[in-house]
Amino acid sequence: MSGGAARWACVLAFALPVASAFGADALGLDALALFARVEGAEAGMIAVVYIIVVLLPLMARGHFRRLPHDFMEAAVLYSLPMSAVASASVVGWLLAYLGAPDIVHRWIEAISGDNRIVIMYLMVVVLTIAGDFLDGVPAIAIFMPIIVSLSQLGHIHPVHMGVLIIVSLAFGLITPPYGLILLLASTLAGVPFMRALRQAVPLYGVYFLVITLIIFFPHLVLWLPRLLMPQSVGCFPNPSGPGYICPGS
Repeated sequence: MSGGAARWACVLAFALPVASAFGADALGLDALALFARVEGAEAGMIAVVYIIVVLLPLMARGHFRRLPHDFMEAAVLYSLPMSAVASASVVGWLLAYLGAPDIVHRWIEAISGDNRIVIMYLMVVVLTIAGDFLDGVPAIAIFMPIIVSLSQLGHIHPVHMGVLIIVSLAFGLITPPYGLILLLASTLAGVPFMRALRQAVPLYGVYFLVITLIIFFPHLVLWLPRLLMPQSVGCFPNPSGPGYICPGS
């Protein structure tokens, strides 16, 4: 494909969904709000339908003959990481059944007392390990009781702790020995897992720097919510004038 044709294909691929959304709005259909509520799996299905129904007829009709092969190859590639996800779900069920959150809570409380910094670093360790084997939503559901209890013990702002949790779980997805996202990415790219792991090592240094900044400087996390949604982080309207008053700011 020539440079001009490639540019036209890119413009077409981005312009058609936008034009369709605004066209639907002109007809009274709130398409933008509908797509804003779409999650990852549904978005992938919409993208596949868009490629088959719109892009292939316009740009590569001959590729329809290869669709069965494409579907089979996608199924093979998808089955590899999904087997890891299935085993991770089993691990999550076992952790909940055996009472792992209560054990972790007693361990962290015995080591840290009410020291906020120690509590948050220990939570990073626990959640990074949990994120290595579990998807984010099950991990949050399993550990939420101890997260709330330890936040109250260390007088940690819930939004501050929430950001720390999300970053820790996200990092767990690329850490050995499991690393679901790293495994998925290396599988789809056709790269050996150990090679992908070596290339990801610089990210670990960045992660520890970011975690340290989040723990020691909570205002880095809270300043944007306080600016855009002050009441969501405990701020209240100033009774003597405009603006909000934020406790601890």
